[in-house]
Amino acid sequence: MMMKKLIILVLLNAALVSCKKDSTKLVPYDPSAPVFAIYPAPFKGYVGDVMPFYDNNTFHLFFLMDWRDNAPQYHPWYKFTTTDLLNYTNKGQMIGYGRADEQDYTLGTGSVIKQGNVYYGYYTGHNYLFLNTARPQEGILYATSADLNTWTKKTEFLITPPAGYDFNNFRDPNIFFNDATQEYWMVVGARKNNAGELVYYTTKDLASPNWAFQGTFYAPNKYDMLECPDIFKWGTYWYLVFSDTNLENATHYRMSTSPSGPWITPANDLLDSKYFYAAKTASDGKNRYLFGWVPTKSGFADNGTKDFAGNMSSHLLTQNTDGTLAVSALAAVIQAFTKANNITTSTKTSDVTTSGSDYNLTSASSLSYALFGSINGSYMISGTVNFTAAPQNFGILLGSNTYASQTYKLGFQNGNMESDRVASGNTTTESSVPFILTAGKDYNFKVVIENSIATLYVNDQVALSTRIYSLQNQSWGIFSSNGSVVFKNLKSFGLK
Repeated sequence: MMMKKLIILVLLNAALVSCKKDSTKLVPYDPSAPVFAIYPAPFKGYVGDVMPFYDNNTFHLFFLMDWRDNAPQYHPWYKFTTTDLLNYTNKGQMIGYGRADEQDYTLGTGSVIKQGNVYYGYYTGHNYLFLNTARPQEGILYATSADLNTWTKKTEFLITPPAGYDFNNFRDPNIFFNDATQEYWMVVGARKNNAGELVYYTTKDLASPNWAFQGTFYAPNKYDMLECPDIFKWGTYWYLVFSDTNLENATHYRMSTSPSGPWITPANDLLDSKYFYAAKTASDGKNRYLFGWVPTKSGFADNGTKDFAGNMSSHLLTQNTDGTLAVSALAAVIQAFTKANNITTSTKTSDVTTSGSDYNLTSASSLSYALFGSINGSYMISGTVNFTAAPQNFGILLGSNTYASQTYKLGFQNGNMESDRVASGNTTTESSVPFILTAGKDYNFKVVIENSIATLYVNDQVALSTRIYSLQNQSWGIFSSNGSVVFKNLKSFGLK
């Protein structure tokens, strides 16, 4: 009923606006129609934690719907479906709220799994009304479905925090099947002794769940909370993906040859920056994809702070020969950018020389840059970069004014990929991921842009997502500080 009311309001508002302009051109909004998007979001509301599931040639992307309406209940499960990771259909609400006296007065993250012909959706029940009472604020519940669209809650089922664990932090169940033990394992985020850890339960049968608590799954003793765990096997390795709430505030991964550990921390354990959170994976049998969300900023302004929820974003995951994970752009997204744009230099510093689509930036002590046309709509920038004399930093300029004094720098500095906001002479690093470059080596890059979101991909290995509200209708460019850099085969593309 709530969704129907919202749709009616949207249609009425659209009609009123259209009638003022030209009533003969009224086009009703159809919320069930597929929408093309690189970073999808609902027509109204925002995407929170994503819970991907692949079935019958379709990605079912469950997510926490964030209405931002200050209502007492929040985060019901909604769902997008897509077959190509470019055209998304909003299927509406899947699992709704409970009563004020029930555990799932509000909802949280979980996971979907299939046994036989039944789908099981395990989720977090969060009831802040239980705070400082004898009842836990968070617990684990589940619902079942025969078609992934209509869900029935099993109201008699509830798992609460084990003895000795925090009553208020017990969430985000992830379930997988362990072939070695022929059991289902459920991993849950918990807190003990003021530190976050993951605990696990086992059962033989989801249809008659008798979950047995097995203890600690992973306890690094450094995070306040480990959220949204995701466990999967790929070849000979097991992988654990999780997000932390207090240090990098980003998505990490660990690897092991057994789901029982020990879990190895790779040299770069981040799968993106803090502007890509709560990511979980799904495989279509050929490739594995990572789904997270890019937060909006308060006030929808560049100087705002990160909000909860925003737009969905997805990356392709691949394995390196040593088992570590690499992140790259989706092939479908790259292939969608088929309209080549002309790159025309609007302004440049005197130390920039050009030869066709190659640009040489040499600066001994200051900022060297070249600016091009404005970004309008969806956009992709690609090229190769190489440096000789090590610069202080270099990369791509986005949302820039004529003098690059108000701009975003998406690039490389001090062994990191960074998103830096430059305003009134001050530089603020908004997000970063480790990535060490070697002098004299070519690095391929792509920047994928839609509306206020930009993602930098380098060498099909690493990704850096960011939110830039000044991105559209402003110049983009390239820059280098205190060094020598060559950008080669620089190109830009739009959609068809």
